[in-house]
Amino acid sequence: MRRSLPIAVVVGMGMTSACTTTPDGSSSTESSTTPSTDDSATGADTQADTDLPTADGTGSDFPPPVLDDCIDDGSAGMHVYTCEGFDYDVTIPEACLQTACGVIVDVHGLSMSAQMQEANTSIAAQGSARGYIVVQPNANPDPPVASWNPPGDDALVVDFMLRVADAFHADPDRLHFTGFSQGGFMSWRVLCEYADLLASVAPAAACGDGSSIVDCNFEGDAQPDVPVDVLYLHGTTDVLVPHACAPVRQAAVVAAYDLGPEQVVTQGDGYTWVRHQGDDGTVLEVITHEYNADNVAVLGGHCYPGSDDPGDAPGQLFSFACVEPTDLHWGQAVLDFFDAHPRG
Repeated sequence: MRRSLPIAVVVGMGMTSACTTTPDGSSSTESSTTPSTDDSATGADTQADTDLPTADGTGSDFPPPVLDDCIDDGSAGMHVYTCEGFDYDVTIPEACLQTACGVIVDVHGLSMSAQMQEANTSIAAQGSARGYIVVQPNANPDPPVASWNPPGDDALVVDFMLRVADAFHADPDRLHFTGFSQGGFMSWRVLCEYADLLASVAPAAACGDGSSIVDCNFEGDAQPDVPVDVLYLHGTTDVLVPHACAPVRQAAVVAAYDLGPEQVVTQGDGYTWVRHQGDDGTVLEVITHEYNADNVAVLGGHCYPGSDDPGDAPGQLFSFACVEPTDLHWGQAVLDFFDAHPRG
């Protein structure tokens, strides 16, 4: 169920209180690793920053950023904003000062930082050409003991997402949320609490496993008020979040959303990508992989496919990259999914 947010922030965006997702669920795969459910979602290969459509066709009347106590610099580039005790790495493409862009929140896991998250997903680097402002929050304290604390941290991160959307006049139908491990758990919880704000979500390496971690298990009241499209990644050899909870979560989402049977989208060396789709177009897509991190004993398959994370950021304990060669890249898959699944 949705937790309340600052009225001024929501009203400032001109958002309604609820909107049912009705994406185009047709299958279209450009390559074996980046399936898309919408042929129009061509991404960085065909759309540069300067080609993005503007509010009036020219960009001349697009309003300037509206700054506040947290967002004190409205220029393009990468900024570190401090808000309510958290630092946020925010990447603002030049084109997003001329047109209504989407916003992606990309949340790291336990012991990590926004810098480490970007090293694994490359979402900030790749998102600019696709018309996204990318928000990568940093948990407290600094790595290697950085940790997210629900539910309070969730609300603050969502509030900052709305601040960014308000400040840069973002497209309210293109607000997306993704995260890995602890960030994946936050993605599930935010889906449960703020579904009416979101276009689509992409949790990774996270699902209820009988531990004390607060989650969104899609049972009883612990499910979204409105359906939101989901892309979910989990490794079969994950040590920290064992894979046994993944099929349980998959089945729970299918039941809650009244989705159809599993259909294979694509298969590659070491991974399978499947889709469930409902009559209303809502989808759950699940990527299951067999890769491992270099530190097999501690992480096993708790890793990012396609990552080349060097593992040398301040406070970093080890690389979270999957070491097996793979043509699947998690960050690329997330961007393709978000491109194909705006709200409405």
